[in-house]
Amino acid sequence: MLTDKDYKVIEKAAIYDLRRLLVNSGKETYTIDELCKLLDTIADAKDQE
Repeated sequence: MLTDKDYKVIEKAAIYDLRRLLVNSGKETYTIDELCKLLDTIADAKDQE
């Protein structure tokens, strides 16, 4: 069973994944649609693990 601390670690990891994706994309600005697609990309990748 996961603890509150475990959930916080998972949340931080997801945020870090998004940060890396944004920084490595080379873009300075994003539309809401582009950000949603990036979040979908992360979610899809996690489903494959």
